[in-house]
Amino acid sequence: MTIRHTPTLRIGDSGGDGGMPALSAAQKKFNSLVKRIESQRALLAAWQEAVPAYRARHARELEPLLGIWRTLRAEQLRLLDAGSGAKGLSKADRAALHDLIADIAADLIDATGDDAERQALKEIHDRHADEGFDAARAGAREAVKAVARDAFGLDLGDDVDLDSPEDVLRRVEAQMHAARDRAEEQRAAHHAARGGRGGNKPGARERREQEAAQQAGRSVREVYRKLASALHPDREGDPAERERKTALMQRANDAYAAGRLLDLLQLQLEAEQIDPQHIARLGEERLRHYNRVLAEQLAELQRETLGAHGAFCMEFGYDAFAPLKPARLPALLRAQVRDLQDDIGQLRVELQALREHPAYLKRWLRQEVALRRRAGADGLPFDEDFLDELLRGR
Repeated sequence: MTIRHTPTLRIGDSGGDGGMPALSAAQKKFNSLVKRIESQRALLAAWQEAVPAYRARHARELEPLLGIWRTLRAEQLRLLDAGSGAKGLSKADRAALHDLIADIAADLIDATGDDAERQALKEIHDRHADEGFDAARAGAREAVKAVARDAFGLDLGDDVDLDSPEDVLRRVEAQMHAARDRAEEQRAAHHAARGGRGGNKPGARERREQEAAQQAGRSVREVYRKLASALHPDREGDPAERERKTALMQRANDAYAAGRLLDLLQLQLEAEQIDPQHIARLGEERLRHYNRVLAEQLAELQRETLGAHGAFCMEFGYDAFAPLKPARLPALLRAQVRDLQDDIGQLRVELQALREHPAYLKRWLRQEVALRRRAGADGLPFDEDFLDELLRGR
């Protein structure tokens, strides 16, 4: 959705003489909803602006470093594979080394697009893992689909590409939309069935809800009709004014199709059909209908914002529950670049030691095992998880 900055429309914001009566509960709610919608729009716009910028910098600054890191990591993997049969390793050391080699190989397999390289890495993985890479991956995919089915009622299907975050997200969104549509149809059928039986008519509360929803829809249509009457470009003789009205009418059509009442009211403000005092003079019942539509508009914006956040996390491998903010993405990327540069430097030191001092393998192994145990005990990700997430989120 395109975010457009429009005039602020709040009751009491017109700069009166100070003698205005206190706002009613419905008026306060109207102002609150307008403010929250504006804030939510700004947040969504920030995500829509920040993600492409992050994506471009990620490709420009981080991907080249990841290429270097992957090359060094593959060399380390081959050194570990070659040294896995060395004398002096205890049974526990050897078991830990097998696990580490299998983990490193699996991460590199996910990161490479070269078929020959993937096959070579799979051979290393399968020499050290209890289960072959392809069999393990097939089992993991079935487990993911089972969780989606059992926990969320989502059937991802057999053709979904679980290695593609975008494909998974599209499939989940399609399933959720279909589920919502089915639920709406079932509710409508249930209401129709109850309405057709004398003893099972909707209760008073249900009738009020239905009437409120109908009134809210009529309120949106009424505002749209007034705009359409005033903005119809065919009735305008001046070419410049006709062009302006055509643009405004297109915005009105888009807002009406999406049920965005606030956009329609703000267009009325731009077209000088209304001012804040007009809203202040509305009756309480009409204002309640407006508030109902605005609350739905706010909820939709919140869903869009959550979707933008979730899509970003899925694309780049972040925790979907991480409290990320668009303004912090550049700093986050800078920190990732620094961390990756440090990791590359450390990896080069380790490679040199493994090449020149075979006995270093045992020391490195025990340091790595201790690091992983400490990370697990602290509830923190393993040292290379940051890199693994980036690799899988390419």
